Amino acid sequence: PIGSRCRVKMGAVMHPPPPGMELHNPTEEDLSQDGPLTRQQVEEFYDRGVVLVRGLLHGDMLEQVVKVRDSLATMMPGTETYGTIATEAWSQHGIFEDVALRSPLAAAAEQLTPASARGDMTCRSVKPLRVLRDSFFSLAPGKKGCGWHVDDAFFWPTKVEGPGPGVNVWVALDAVEDGAGGGLAYAPGSHRLGFLPARAVIRQPGAVPQTCEMESLSPECHSALEAIKECPAMQPGDAIIHTRFLFHRGDPFISPHGKPIARYSVRYVPDTCELEGVNFVTTTDGEKKRVMLSGIPICDAGLEHGHFPATDVMRA
Repeated sequence: PIGSRCRVKMGAVMHPPPPGMELHNPTEEDLSQDGPLTRQQVEEFYDRGVVLVRGLLHGDMLEQVVKVRDSLATMMPGTETYGTIATEAWSQHGIFEDVALRSPLAAAAEQLTPASARGDMTCRSVKPLRVLRDSFFSLAPGKKGCGWHVDDAFFWPTKVEGPGPGVNVWVALDAVEDGAGGGLAYAPGSHRLGFLPARAVIRQPGAVPQTCEMESLSPECHSALEAIKECPAMQPGDAIIHTRFLFHRGDPFISPHGKPIARYSVRYVPDTCELEGVNFVTTTDGEKKRVMLSGIPICDAGLEHGHFPATDVMRA
């Protein structure tokens, strides 16, 4: 837009990839970017759309988050999916801002976002990413979690066509035992062309979002995703990193008894992505106001659109 604070000089016109091909074949430059991930982990992300990284969050930062995780207030009381749901968790505890912006989570997301998607292709400037949405979830026994889905216009409020690939870093804050439930299931490779029909299933128009209803809407698509799912055991600080378009779901507990399992996820995008979707903005009197977002680059967004802070990763 005219007067944009973040107009990007491009060496060539960038055309968005077609659906199902958002995660391109990596170049040598993509594979050799600096960051906390090994080359093998980067290759796995580009190949499968997801990579499991042990101990990504660690040390004092992990300890601080674990200490406060049980005290977060939920924004959706009484939901059948999760026990606690909170976005902008840093508004309740500042440590979440450090995790989102200045931790290995942010560094890994930058490493997995091609330089060509992050700024000036002519001089290879390294722009920070923006936190599009953070989410704290606590999955409790008896809650079903959200079924197979890719994030909807609330949890991922940018245009589908845009610079990417869009990186979601999901970090466990409690131990997830093998086969017990409470963690995250994901379907490697489900970001590709063959799963476009599954995307359409949960995006049917209607007054009520159908994001979590894959099993009832299309048992066939549900079964196809179940057939390739992985649901790893995890320790606090272990992370699942996946592209925006990878199908994933909450993994309900096998037993109705036990303690909730907390997790924190952060969605990262280039700052030239255009907002599109729904947000809830805190007004000056502390109330939440629903706003519709459309066509505004994140780097031009004002307080009336929401809070989309930039990563601030320290580098050696």
